[in-house]
Amino acid sequence: MKKFGLSLLCLSLSTAYASDDLDMANKIRAEGFYNSEVMHTLEQLTDQIGPRLSGSPQMKKANDWTLEKLKGWGLKNAYLDPFEFGRGWSHDSASIDVLSPREVSLHGIPVAWTPGTKGEVTGDVVIFDAASVADLAQYKGKLNGKIIMMGAGKNIDAPENSVFKRYDSSELSKLKDFDVMRSPSHSPWVSADRRDSAMQRYNFRDALNVFLKEEKVAGVIYRSRRQGGLINVFGRDHRVGKTFPVPALIIEAEHYNSLSRMIDNGKTPKLSLNIDARFHDNDRNAYNTIAEIPGTEKNPEIVMVGGHLDSWHASDGAVDNGAGVAVSMEAMRILQALDFKPKRTIRIALWSGEEQGLFGSSSYVDEHFATRPKPSDKNERALPSYLWKDQGWPIETKAEHEKFSVYFNMDNGSGRFRGIYTEGNVAAKSIFGDWFSPYSDLSTGTVTNQSTGGTDHESFDDVGLPGFQFIQDELDYFSRLHHTHIDSIDHVVEADLKQASVILAGFLYKAAMADERMPRKPMPQDISSLQKKQMQMKSDKARKKREKEANKNLEINSVKN
Repeated sequence: MKKFGLSLLCLSLSTAYASDDLDMANKIRAEGFYNSEVMHTLEQLTDQIGPRLSGSPQMKKANDWTLEKLKGWGLKNAYLDPFEFGRGWSHDSASIDVLSPREVSLHGIPVAWTPGTKGEVTGDVVIFDAASVADLAQYKGKLNGKIIMMGAGKNIDAPENSVFKRYDSSELSKLKDFDVMRSPSHSPWVSADRRDSAMQRYNFRDALNVFLKEEKVAGVIYRSRRQGGLINVFGRDHRVGKTFPVPALIIEAEHYNSLSRMIDNGKTPKLSLNIDARFHDNDRNAYNTIAEIPGTEKNPEIVMVGGHLDSWHASDGAVDNGAGVAVSMEAMRILQALDFKPKRTIRIALWSGEEQGLFGSSSYVDEHFATRPKPSDKNERALPSYLWKDQGWPIETKAEHEKFSVYFNMDNGSGRFRGIYTEGNVAAKSIFGDWFSPYSDLSTGTVTNQSTGGTDHESFDDVGLPGFQFIQDELDYFSRLHHTHIDSIDHVVEADLKQASVILAGFLYKAAMADERMPRKPMPQDISSLQKKQMQMKSDKARKKREKEANKNLEINSVKN
């Protein structure tokens, strides 16, 4: 009997829809299409609340509003789930102007978690190009009162022809192919080489912070990675004692290149900066919003759904990830409006701290389901947790780990659902294929055993729990909107959000009522000692190469001086 256990499990989960299931699918479609509130929810998050940087007052306002909204719809056990985050930060305004050799206003947005200028500051511009501690020596005593550009300008590549994109049948078909040479979905997100390089960069940033403060630099300017006037924003370290010491702006690539050309032509630009920004240190926690439709079974298992509520500070965060939040909330609203009484508890989680490293979902998983050891070395522990959070062994599970069934996540913009990634969980493939069937007129229902990363389902997958992300049409998410200042509700397609809400509600219904919980992959295992040795040798080789280059640069700088 054990020999056929998995087959019987998949059969019980993926049998054709019963009449009750199809009746429920009809009700979900009617509620989701004709009584939808998904755009009203998104409008509140964007037009009314706006940017939702983790730890900011606006993010807390979003936490409070989503909590009350879910409670108002009738969800139970609603609360704000705190976790230690660091310093809060917000800004009201920022300006950057060229005073000479000509007068012109530039477009810039502050780097998150950098201080304000406390009024207008002016200074000459210096191009600053340093990637190691050795590189800093050449600037010693030369930066007092200066506004530094982080590197020279760069040529702008030819723009891509496609801005707005939907998957065609050929692309969806290719998604079904599994790459056997690709690392398993539970492999460390940060490879040994990438981790080593990241550690080097973070260690250098500590030295850079001290250097810029001691040199009394007036301001820092970064070049946007985008072109065409788009500014992609980012943040520096939010942890107490680690925040950047100098006011910093990101400006348009075209404006940055203009300043660089002035310097190349022997003209030293003089700039004026004025950044109204502040830290919020009264509460060092960030919060996840949690609520649920309780299961009717005794000691019910758990189905979860969610997306990250936080956004960056340059825009309203409509597609990243207000859309995922609004759709997750709408799916719960639909089921609650239908007075659905699930066997399993259906729990929604709206995460904070995703943009800084999946902090909210990781904290929740640690608290409820499973933990992984932190590094024994205190210096390594001081590094951002994404560098080591999925590499600790052994995994220690908690009681709720066994009760957990599945987590569904939405965080790839506002595009409609075209299918789902199984994260290598082949037992889920036929199940999901069946669950898409009442919505085959809405979605191709492509199910791929490939994995996708970079968002909160990874926190579950990292400890052996089924966590899934949907395949979505890209639209202009990556081409224009992702982490830029134009991520507004104007770029959201209402029909796509309604479609996603209905399908998500249907998946939650099926997951909550299935005879068995979602099948699982084998638990993640530590890589072999041989693989560790090979990775360490490769890392040591890369480190020695960097040290050799650093020593060479130091010798060159010594000769120059």
